[in-house]
Amino acid sequence: MNKKLIRSMTLILTISFIMAFYAGCTKTKEVETTPASSTAVATDKPTETTAAAETTAPAAGNYYEMLDKVADSSELPDWTGKQLTLKAWYTHGSGDAKRPSSSDDVVTPEIKRVTGVTIDKDGSFDNGGQDVKVKMGMLNASNDWPEIAFVGDMGPFKDMIEAGKVYDLTDALQKYAPNMQKRLPISTFPLIEKQTTNNYQDGKKVWGFPALLGNPDNTIKALHPEYVSPNPINGPQGYNWIWVRDDILKMMYPSAKSQDEIDALYVKNGKFTKEDIFDVPIKSHDDFIKFLYDVQKLIKDKGLKENGKPMQVSYANGGQDNWSTMTQLFGNINRLPANNNYFTYYDKLSKTIKYSFQQDFFKAGIKEFNKLVRDGIMDPNSLLENNASHLEKLNNGQYAVPYLYDTPDASVMKAAGKTYRYRKLWIDAPVNFDTHIAPLGPDGGNYSVMVFKDKVKEEDLPQVIRYLDYLMSDVGEKMYSWGPKSAGLFDETDGKRIFKDKDLEAAMVYNNQDNGAALKYNLFNTRISTTSNYGNAWPYYPAYMWGAGPNAPLNNYVRIPSAADALGWFDPGNLPGNSQAEASSTLAVDQALWAFFGAVPSADAFWKNRDAFEKTLTKTLAAKDDAQFESMWKAFQELAVQQGATEQSLKEYTDYFLKSNKDYIDKIK
Repeated sequence: MNKKLIRSMTLILTISFIMAFYAGCTKTKEVETTPASSTAVATDKPTETTAAAETTAPAAGNYYEMLDKVADSSELPDWTGKQLTLKAWYTHGSGDAKRPSSSDDVVTPEIKRVTGVTIDKDGSFDNGGQDVKVKMGMLNASNDWPEIAFVGDMGPFKDMIEAGKVYDLTDALQKYAPNMQKRLPISTFPLIEKQTTNNYQDGKKVWGFPALLGNPDNTIKALHPEYVSPNPINGPQGYNWIWVRDDILKMMYPSAKSQDEIDALYVKNGKFTKEDIFDVPIKSHDDFIKFLYDVQKLIKDKGLKENGKPMQVSYANGGQDNWSTMTQLFGNINRLPANNNYFTYYDKLSKTIKYSFQQDFFKAGIKEFNKLVRDGIMDPNSLLENNASHLEKLNNGQYAVPYLYDTPDASVMKAAGKTYRYRKLWIDAPVNFDTHIAPLGPDGGNYSVMVFKDKVKEEDLPQVIRYLDYLMSDVGEKMYSWGPKSAGLFDETDGKRIFKDKDLEAAMVYNNQDNGAALKYNLFNTRISTTSNYGNAWPYYPAYMWGAGPNAPLNNYVRIPSAADALGWFDPGNLPGNSQAEASSTLAVDQALWAFFGAVPSADAFWKNRDAFEKTLTKTLAAKDDAQFESMWKAFQELAVQQGATEQSLKEYTDYFLKSNKDYIDKIK
């Protein structure tokens, strides 16, 4: 998972930082931009426009010395030095088969023009359906390392760091990354220090260039106190969404709304009531399971197919790890709060950290999933298919009920002439806070960029760091959010920009999911499902902030109710008193296992063998009967203990968690 981008939103730590690490970070609110406002920009029809093509001629000099002196990337000089092509490794999760492409890319050429750096499209790679440790072992055996790696949790890379495979960036960031220092200040976001030092693996040495700040509503507010978010809010279950084909839903519940009707209702009223959101009478876990069997009956009774291919209710795996099924779907139907997972959680009753996968409630849930597989509710073939096959079925509309990250690509379906759409389906039942919490804490980066010594010459390191710093700057953020002015995508009057193309406006301001306009030009938007992990076309370029940063169109347009906005606002979190933030407990260190990496050795030791853990857990879903399930579950538990899931490790996690959160434990909700 997408667990990174999301987990990227939840890893938590509070630690002070010192001036020696980043120059200029002592001013908490020191930023380069005028604070953004949701009502800061232009009207629909400006009285005068400045043609985007009429840009100031590029100046002479070093671009990296001019980033705070120009208004647009087009004004920066052409790079005349060495050209670098960097092979990138995207290390999040097990990877996927998505390779979104851009037909009229205006971003990659501008990055190359200004910095002389390009990411290798053909040579870059992700984990190829494997655990990151397995992929790392393959790269080590072949000695075929990339130039850079996008790394979420550095814990799995501890041995690689100790082996001297990547640069210590401490001095390089101080010398060559002033924009990163200003726009990702450690004094404001102390979690970044823990992330980039791998929890102080070697003191204050920094192993990654921080990027993609998470939780934009909070992080922009921290930098610009006057900021007012225009964004919808998630409910107590966070991003644990379930989707359903609206034509099938209509066959079962004629009064249920299609996505088109949801869109129209939002444009008319500008909001949704509780009755609008909970328009399908599913009020419990059991109601939802019955709903799945009812969908199966409907498919069989009507002989439903899609392009001549069989329809399925849902699936048990998407050709990746178990995150979507066992965190998102499991959490939703079992009413767990946001930001819980199948590894570790803080138990409110015992006041200790526990392994989720060792609890009776988790076993019961996975056993229920196994029954759904045996009954054909979850497609048994999904346990054997790779991610490419899964995405083909998903985007062909063959699954009636997908969930979370497996959002069908609306642009692909529209291009194929599909007359139905997928909409969110909500369970009208309270979230269980009796034993679980919804953790919330300081924000940090979604990933850091490591630079490999054997592949990037020391003389080229400043160019790589300055390239990354350009992408963190105000000018860089504007460039990949609007396109460079020279691309002619917008008109500008008195510093206020309006897109010329209404499709592009719909995509970048209102997050339209099906017109493909943002991807066409390779503009950055993680709120579109096609590019939800990294926000742009393959190979993914680094960016400043997940969602929409202070310079993004979403935060700089006079907004009107739009049908494209309905997708986000159709969430119970927008009902009074029902937001995720109101239900969350603030912590300094998260309850998730990866929050202990680097600080608690037993956490790192357990994670080294995650691949075997995941595969053995997945196998339990394929048990042919209850007896075999019990046997396979026993084997899974024994393996977990062998890999370090012991009482001693839990004690170590608990001690670290309670000590780190001593100022917060008594305030847990």
